[in-house]
Amino acid sequence: MTSVPLQPGLLVLHGNRAELLGDALFEWIRRYPLQPLEEEIFLVQSNGVAEWLKMTLAAQSGVCAATRVELPARFLWRSYRQVLGRDAVPARSALDRQALTWRLMRLLPKVATRPGFAPLAGFLRDGDLGRRLQLAQRLADLYDQYQVYRSDWLTAWEAGRDVLPGLSGIADLTLPDDQRWQAALWRELLAGLDAEALTSARTQLHQRFLATLTAGAPLATPVARRVILFGMTHVPMQTLQALAALSAHTQVLMAIPNPSRYHWADIIEGRELLRMERRRQPLRGARDLASVPLEEMHAHGHPLLAAWGRQGRDFVRQLDAFDDVAVAQQRFGNSKIDLFDDAPATTLLQQVQANIRDLVPLHEHPHTPVDADDRSVVFHVAHSAQREVEILHDQLLSLLAAPPGDAPLQPRDIVVMVPDIAAFAPAIRSVFGQYPRSDARFIPFDIADLNERGHNPLLVALEWLLRLPQQRVGLTEIRDLLDVPAVAARFGIAADELPLLARWMEGAGARWGLNLAHRSALGLDACGEQNTWRFGLQRMMLGYSNGEADDGAFDGIEPYAEIGGLEASVAGALADLLDALTAWWAQTADDATPAAWAERARALLAAFMAPTDERERLALAAAQDALGAWLEACDSADFDEPVPLAVLREAWLEGIDEPGLSRRFRAGGVTFCTLLPMRAVPFEVVCLLGMNDGDYPRSSPRSDFDLMGLPGQRRPGDRSRRDDDRQLMLEALLSARRVLYVSWTGRSVRDNSEQPPSVLVSQLRDYLEAGWHEDVVEARTTEHPLQPFSRRYFEMNDVDADDVAPLFTHAREWRGAHEATAEPDARDAVWPDGAPAAVDTSVPITLSALTSFLKNPVKDFFRRQLAVVFGDGEEVMEDHETFALDGLMHWGLLDESLDALDDADTPDVAASLDRRIDAQLARIRRSGRLPMAELGERAERELASALRPMLSRWRALHHDYSIAGVKEPLRFEHEGLVLDDWLDGLRLSSMDSGAPVWLSLQASRLATDKGAPRVDKLIGAWIHALVGSACGVPVQGVLVGRDATLTVQAMPADRAMATLRDLLDAWREGMGQPLPAAPLTALAFLDGGKPESAYEGGMFLDGEGREACLARVFPDFETLAADGRFEEFAEVLYGPLRDWAATHVAVEMHAALAEGAGA
Repeated sequence: MTSVPLQPGLLVLHGNRAELLGDALFEWIRRYPLQPLEEEIFLVQSNGVAEWLKMTLAAQSGVCAATRVELPARFLWRSYRQVLGRDAVPARSALDRQALTWRLMRLLPKVATRPGFAPLAGFLRDGDLGRRLQLAQRLADLYDQYQVYRSDWLTAWEAGRDVLPGLSGIADLTLPDDQRWQAALWRELLAGLDAEALTSARTQLHQRFLATLTAGAPLATPVARRVILFGMTHVPMQTLQALAALSAHTQVLMAIPNPSRYHWADIIEGRELLRMERRRQPLRGARDLASVPLEEMHAHGHPLLAAWGRQGRDFVRQLDAFDDVAVAQQRFGNSKIDLFDDAPATTLLQQVQANIRDLVPLHEHPHTPVDADDRSVVFHVAHSAQREVEILHDQLLSLLAAPPGDAPLQPRDIVVMVPDIAAFAPAIRSVFGQYPRSDARFIPFDIADLNERGHNPLLVALEWLLRLPQQRVGLTEIRDLLDVPAVAARFGIAADELPLLARWMEGAGARWGLNLAHRSALGLDACGEQNTWRFGLQRMMLGYSNGEADDGAFDGIEPYAEIGGLEASVAGALADLLDALTAWWAQTADDATPAAWAERARALLAAFMAPTDERERLALAAAQDALGAWLEACDSADFDEPVPLAVLREAWLEGIDEPGLSRRFRAGGVTFCTLLPMRAVPFEVVCLLGMNDGDYPRSSPRSDFDLMGLPGQRRPGDRSRRDDDRQLMLEALLSARRVLYVSWTGRSVRDNSEQPPSVLVSQLRDYLEAGWHEDVVEARTTEHPLQPFSRRYFEMNDVDADDVAPLFTHAREWRGAHEATAEPDARDAVWPDGAPAAVDTSVPITLSALTSFLKNPVKDFFRRQLAVVFGDGEEVMEDHETFALDGLMHWGLLDESLDALDDADTPDVAASLDRRIDAQLARIRRSGRLPMAELGERAERELASALRPMLSRWRALHHDYSIAGVKEPLRFEHEGLVLDDWLDGLRLSSMDSGAPVWLSLQASRLATDKGAPRVDKLIGAWIHALVGSACGVPVQGVLVGRDATLTVQAMPADRAMATLRDLLDAWREGMGQPLPAAPLTALAFLDGGKPESAYEGGMFLDGEGREACLARVFPDFETLAADGRFEEFAEVLYGPLRDWAATHVAVEMHAALAEGAGA
């Protein structure tokens, strides 16, 4: 194909809509195509604009190919190399930000001691390399900004002049004495460069580049035949100069977003700095606003442009210096260069955008009525960021179901922007990610702008490894590390093996610390090696080799016998992981040069990471690239000083987080992102969340070192975070096509007090009220309740819908909850129709079944009739060792010890009781379940003092009742119900032929402080005595507890049979539907106490009603007692138990009461 000649020159297109600018450019490209293999160059400043350009070009042309989309700074450096020669310009500048950082790291200690560098010396006085790196990074960033925005300063400093040159017509300012070190440091930096590197300084390169382009000679290596700059509202002066000079050889097209078709630069303060001979845009109404005092500007300009448009104004006026319309028209023909739409403005949003386009002041607003159902601009007030996202989800569901206008609306047409996406990401995932794709409420979404360093699991694991010297290496930390697929794969651990491994790790007593040396490095060597990972791993390995041997301890290690079989390889994988961690921890102790650290870091990645999917492969590649870039920067800066791990960590991870155009911005769903400059691509719906006072505009205080922030030193085009945010608000307003949605936390979550929105939101609302009417804003503002389940969402509004937007939610689960609690009987939540469940009478009832029923009738109903077992929830893994034995732990260890020592029939028990107790407690101690040091010794004494009287009494009983009795059959029938079981565990006295005795050893306390039996602990014993008497097998029972021995007598047969019939009747009813019965609450009622407190608990005591099954059916005592049957079942189920305990139970307190909390 013959090359198509292209007319060089600069053509600047202005327009208020990206679509119009894009259409014009794409038509130009179609009309004047390049060669098939020739690249079309697009310059953009954000990945959002880059993706929009590519997708739009592909949609219009069928394909987006041979297109290079890059950042202006990267293009500019590439152009330097092409124009001046690759031999004269290196691939990277010796003075770019990363290289500057390491040159400063090398230079700062040398200059800090010199006169005039006192500010630096004060910062570096402690010699901390981490602080030196922070200072070097700040200074490198500052000098990088100077190279872009104040190159004339650097030129003056290089020449030895300690001044701040001013703009044309403004006198130079002598550097303040306390800031002269900046010029001196710059000269030191230049002095350290060789001749080749010195010629590659950006300020010198730029001047040589401009001189070469303006010399008129043909370029040896053309940069490109066409360069297109698109969608920018800020371009550094250096880039503008370069593109203007390049236009003598290349066709340069600029598509510039401009909010107004008229000249509007003079409506903002600072206009005196932008006096230009030439104005691109026409005057509105032939009125030169430059002559109008600023205090009178409200009568001539648009208030939102005046408040938000300073940054865009500066850029447009800077561009006017290069944009000669007459020359452009002469070169390119009478091409239309002002692309402003004239579509009719029907909605409120369109009217606002049209008034900005036409620069209409408030007093000239046309009085166009707004439809009552116009929701093109809406405001939502919430109590928290979580509520903002929940409200947004409901609102988007309604918008997608009934989109405004005639065109359909897709999730990809919606963008949600927030000041800080990292703060909103958890709420976004929890709300938008809670529904499966099969649910009609599912909305696809994607979160952009998240730093990979803090959100990619592989990189989170890498950062944890780089902080290993400061980590405790707790149990949950290791589990989290293994949850990263790349790490688990590296050590050969499958995902389904992780729960088993977690159970083993916790069971073996591993809690924190790699080993004693690791704890010593943390200053915690006094804790010893108990509960370290080495401790737990040794227990696992010994348990695997010894199994369940009675005395398998070796060298003070208690075996953990759970390890065995084919699954034992998982423990081996854990050992490999811990070995790798220990080896890496040992390497981190010594400082090393960058080259040595790079070698260690590559070995670290190889030792711990084996990527399993594309995301992990990309993350690992990014880590490798960042490591290489850091090493290259250190080499170019001749920095080879040994540094600690902290310096490697910050330098490496910062490189991974470097922004670029490769990050995805738009996907197929709703796009969530941070409010960033120059991202104003059109969306049908633009949502702004988190627009709170103080959060937006975002504050970014200038560094004390930043001379651009000195009074009188501001220049047009300087970047300012607050000006950026004002420009972003303007761009968001103008890029919305159908709906602008704004929300903020307008009510305190603590006291519901009013909290103001961002000043920019207030300005928008004030403008709408002034230009339309206060009612228009009020009708489009919705204040939402504190909670998503508020009843207000499910009640009809009492106000007219024309005045206040109705509240609604698509969370139908909350509606169901409200309807359930509205029923008079809470049991209807389980049985809405009131029909009892069918009771299977063919299965005999056992002693344990009846006991379980009496202990919790509701829980027994759930388990037997609904096959529902409410667990205690996923157990939280503990990262710390035991500090003290609470009541439950004390009871558990006692119960375990009693099981181990309950062999009273062994002949030598009497002689070896103390020795065997000591041996059992030693096993517990070696397993790491007791506190360390003195606290552990105290807990061990408490356990021993509890065990000795119990086991002594137990041994005496077995001595008195040394003959094992024969188990007795039990059978009782009542109206179709059959109780069928055996009475087992009976003992007979060797001294007489009396009745058999039933013996029981328990770890619980059986008596109150006053020496009375604890009735709730006697349910099982009572059932044995009751059923035995009713079946003609009356037996006496002896219960040995921690504090007392209880002797229980059998009941009279007639009373036992009557009581058992009542219990079986209650059992039948309790298997049909949940009974309003709970033992502790019932006993409190029968004793004349406070059943409500027993059920609901208090500040320091959990109530019985917090048990999951009881809470599900009877959430409070009022519900439990609502139908009056609570008293009835308290008498039927627990009245006979209480009476029997008072008359048939004798209490004998142990001589030596055990210490510790009760269970």
